[in-house]
Amino acid sequence: MDAAFLYMETPTQHMHVCGTMILEPLDASADPGADTTAVRRAAAERLTDSILHRIAELPAFRRRIVATPLGLSHPAWVDVQRFRPRNHVRQAAVDEPGTPEQLAEVVGRIAAKPLDRRRPLWELWIIHGLEAGRIGVVLKVHHAMVDGIAALGVLGRLFTIDRDEEPVESSGKRHRSRPAPTPLDLAASVWDAAVAAPGKLASTLNRTAHALVLLARDSVHLITTRERPAMWFSSPRTVFNRALTAERTVAFGRVPLATVKRIKSVFGVTVNDVVLAGCAMSLGEYLREHGETPRRPLVASVPISEHGLAGPVASINRVSVMFIGLPVHLRNPEAVVRSIHEQSIGGKRVYESFGPYMLADWVDIAPPPLFAAAVGAYSRWKLADYLPPVHSLVISNVPGPPVPLYAGGARLVAAYPFGPILEGAVINISVMSYDGAVDIGLITCPRAVPRPAEIARGFERAIDELAAAAEARAKEPALYSLQA
Repeated sequence: MDAAFLYMETPTQHMHVCGTMILEPLDASADPGADTTAVRRAAAERLTDSILHRIAELPAFRRRIVATPLGLSHPAWVDVQRFRPRNHVRQAAVDEPGTPEQLAEVVGRIAAKPLDRRRPLWELWIIHGLEAGRIGVVLKVHHAMVDGIAALGVLGRLFTIDRDEEPVESSGKRHRSRPAPTPLDLAASVWDAAVAAPGKLASTLNRTAHALVLLARDSVHLITTRERPAMWFSSPRTVFNRALTAERTVAFGRVPLATVKRIKSVFGVTVNDVVLAGCAMSLGEYLREHGETPRRPLVASVPISEHGLAGPVASINRVSVMFIGLPVHLRNPEAVVRSIHEQSIGGKRVYESFGPYMLADWVDIAPPPLFAAAVGAYSRWKLADYLPPVHSLVISNVPGPPVPLYAGGARLVAAYPFGPILEGAVINISVMSYDGAVDIGLITCPRAVPRPAEIARGFERAIDELAAAAEARAKEPALYSLQA
């Protein structure tokens, strides 16, 4: 799976993730007479030093990729001999007043540029000029290095819960590098892959056939007792199903976690159900306002973490996917959240039929040159504009730290995750809870969605509507009691 995210990258389909963080220096107003610009620059430098010091301790950030002969096997991770974290730092600034909308413009430009594969696959952007003296930080990392849960682990290593921890300086320590693989080692890996391929293919075909039998059996039960579960290629074509350009545009959203949990409790669903319901209502509103009349559910690909399972290989990306129908054609908030809940039950049954490693198994047996060539042709010829969509969009939701985090004398105020968007599914909505809030990062291609802030604001309104519906539902037993 790690290698798959490398093969999927094209000039228009970038496979990196961007964690966008807003931090507030703790001592920004300690000396009212000081030069404001100098104080803010010093705070940004302390923060940068602190983050670089901790990044230098993470082995994955000190490695680059090396291709195997003719690309016939998966690439290798190789330690760089001279690791200089400062070379990965970039600076940007916004004009006054430094609003979230201005920050979004900068983040969109950062997300639109691919990473240099000759170096470790990450960049650290420091963004100056935000309102109230805050500092923007964008950690841009290739998906081959992190998935959602791994990214949370990185966040936990870069920040601390100790408000009074002394800022640290950049690490000057030299890390011991593992010997780089020789050409003979790389050639041997190609040979090993070729020898193992027939057995892997037979095993994967057998497991897939067994899964399809289980799926067919379960589908009869699911269709007769619940809403029909979403499947790949069952999504209606909308403006979201377009071929990509290299450009990116992003938007931020935020709602109280307590509100989401209240909705969850009243309706007896999960936090993820509430998040998906908010997305469905917002997307439906957007489509209607832009001249489309949705008549059936969109299909959302929802990543599922497999980090709790003992997998067959030591992979960074321990992830599978579940398909959930988003009832964008419904307008009643309670009907939407209950439909999502039923869809989640059906989606989990389909996911369990295939097992957690089906996706990784098929990726592993696909010849890398063929995989990359197919993805490149699909992107280059803009086939997403003509072929049926596999799905509508990607929505991921991970639980983040419930308490404030600090680094380099600054407090983390908000953290917005942004995942990659794919050909034919030009929206990625990434959600993370942090310190009593739910932060939403929406990234898209302006060719399809030029103003993503409309969807982000729509999500916030949808959560308000769901909260109102939940309160009305919660009062009904009391109302019936009074009438009795």
